[in-house]
Amino acid sequence: MEIGFDGIGSVFSEVTHVVAGPDTRIWPYYLTVTILIAFFVYLYRRIDQPFLTWLLPKSVYFHPSHIVDLKVFCINRLFLALGLFNMVFLSAYVADSLAGGIGPMLRLDPFSPILISLLLLAAGDFGTYWVHRIHHENSILWPLHALHHSAEVMTPITVYRKHPLYDVISTFVKALLIGAVQGLFLAFFTQDPSFMTVAGVNAGYVLFNVAGSNLRHTHIWLSFGPVLEHLFISPAQHQIHHSLAPKHHNKNYGEVLAIWDWMFGTLYVPCSHETLEFGLADSAGNRLQQPHDSLANSMFIPLRDSGLQLARLVGLRQPAQPAKAEATRPQDTTLAE
Repeated sequence: MEIGFDGIGSVFSEVTHVVAGPDTRIWPYYLTVTILIAFFVYLYRRIDQPFLTWLLPKSVYFHPSHIVDLKVFCINRLFLALGLFNMVFLSAYVADSLAGGIGPMLRLDPFSPILISLLLLAAGDFGTYWVHRIHHENSILWPLHALHHSAEVMTPITVYRKHPLYDVISTFVKALLIGAVQGLFLAFFTQDPSFMTVAGVNAGYVLFNVAGSNLRHTHIWLSFGPVLEHLFISPAQHQIHHSLAPKHHNKNYGEVLAIWDWMFGTLYVPCSHETLEFGLADSAGNRLQQPHDSLANSMFIPLRDSGLQLARLVGLRQPAQPAKAEATRPQDTTLAE
C-alpha cells in the first residue's frame, strides 16, 4: 500500500496540531508573544547578561528534570492523539440532560452568548481549582500530581509534566462542571450555544495564553501587582505555588482566576520579587529526593504510591514510614490523612 505526499502531509499536519497546535500553550504564536513579554521584562529589570542567555539558560534547559519533562510531554501527547483525554461527549450529554429536564424558563437571548461564555470560563476554572486542590490534600491522589511538582527547574514544557491519570480525572471533572453550567444556561436562555458563545470561550483562553501563561513555568518573574493578583493568577503566583518554602505550600491553586483562592483562603500575593527553589519538599521545606528521574519512574511510581495509600485506607496494609523513593506526599501532611 503506497502513501502519497498528501497522506504524509495529512499525518504531519495532525502530529504538529497535537504537539504544538492552537490548543496547546506552545503554539508558535503563543511562544512568540511569550518571548516578547520576556523581552520587556528583561529591559525593565535591566538584566546584565545577553537576552538569549537569560531567556534560555543552559542550567535549566539541559537539567535532567527538563529532560524528563520532554519525555512525559511526548507520552501525554501520544495519549491525547489516541483520544484518552477527550471528554467532550460527556459535557454535551450533561448539558442536553439538564436543558431537557428543566425546560425554558427565561428569555434573555441578546445577552446569553456573553453570559454563557463567562460562566463556562468560570466553571472550567472553578473545576480546575478544586481538582488541583484535592490532588494536593488527598494522600491517594497526591502521588499523581507530585510528578508535576517534582520538577526542579521549570520551562513552558513543565505544564505538561503530568501523569496521564491526573489529566483523565481533571478532564472528567471539568467536563461535568462545564456540561452542568451549559445545560442550565441552555434551559434558562432557550437557545443553543451560538458562534458568539463558542468564540467567547475560545477568546478567553487566547487572552489567558497571550497574557504570559508560558512564563508560569519558567524562572522569569512576572507579577501583576497586589490588586490584579486578587483577581487573576500571575506567572509569579504560580511559581510560588511550586516553591519549596513552607509559607508557599498549598497556595495559589487557581489557573486563570485568583478569586477562588481568595474566596477559600489559599491566596498568596507576593509583596515583592521573591527568590524561589522548585521541587518536592517536606512540611519544613527540606528538599526531598527526586523520585521521578526517568520516564518509567514518572509513570510507575505515582501509580504505585497511590495504590499503597489506597491499600492503607481500606486496611490492606499497615501505615509505614514511606521510603525515599516514595516521597510523593502532600506538602502539608496535616491535610493528607
